[in-house]
Amino acid sequence: MSEPRKTVSSISEFTEWVLEIGDYFAQGAQAETPWFRGAGNTEYRLVPGLYRTRAGRENFADDELRSEFARKALPLVAERPPRNEWEWYYLMQHYRAPTRLLDWTDSALVALYFALAAWAASPKSSGNTPCPTVWALNPFALSRGLGAASPVNMDDRYLPPPYSGEKIPKDPIAIDPTFTAQRLLVQRSHFTLHGSDTRGIDEMKEDLNLGQGLLQVVIDLNPRDPGETTMDKAEYLQWHLGLLGIAETSIFPDLEGLARELRWEYDLDKRDGG
Repeated sequence: MSEPRKTVSSISEFTEWVLEIGDYFAQGAQAETPWFRGAGNTEYRLVPGLYRTRAGRENFADDELRSEFARKALPLVAERPPRNEWEWYYLMQHYRAPTRLLDWTDSALVALYFALAAWAASPKSSGNTPCPTVWALNPFALSRGLGAASPVNMDDRYLPPPYSGEKIPKDPIAIDPTFTAQRLLVQRSHFTLHGSDTRGIDEMKEDLNLGQGLLQVVIDLNPRDPGETTMDKAEYLQWHLGLLGIAETSIFPDLEGLARELRWEYDLDKRDGG
């Protein structure tokens, strides 16, 4: 198998890396489809939103957030109301409330789209431009390390009723969720659900016995042609993704996604003078 971190500079090199990983994961008794996650820079840790805050790490505010979200959100739910604690938690993640869930997708091109979008939205400084990156996880390897054969749909030990006082397990698990929103379906979503350990999955790699089950590719945006910028290179890759059917409206199939796609297509987010 290839090195744990590889660098590519084109869509074709990226897809070659993806196919190599897919073939490697499929060598066992069953085809083990990789999950992917895009990030705006190589220093991004595989940590869920709740554990990126001091309050989330130290005070473990999960019970409070879950309880308040469910108490206040019901009048705002436009689609079918959630039927259990798990569907409420997926809905929280869907609308970016802090949770112990971390988003993954089984579409590598969707992950690359998110990596480039996160990079474009990140602050830049001269001489220190970050590179977008995509992680690949073998969820079956993660599950085996915890004594399960494959990702699970739910595990109530990880999501006890709020204020029950029940302790959750330490290590993260791989979750195949029930799709409670259209966006989860079109983005081909999966999750890892963290336990009480607040470290990133990349930091727990050895403890989880992941071995070659967690890999990373770095997207090199260094210009190769005179006058080209890193932003030009990123937009070129985004254009190629569009040719492959990965655009705002395929990721976010709603009016906001359409508006963002039109802004990008007609170059309306750039202002005069820079």
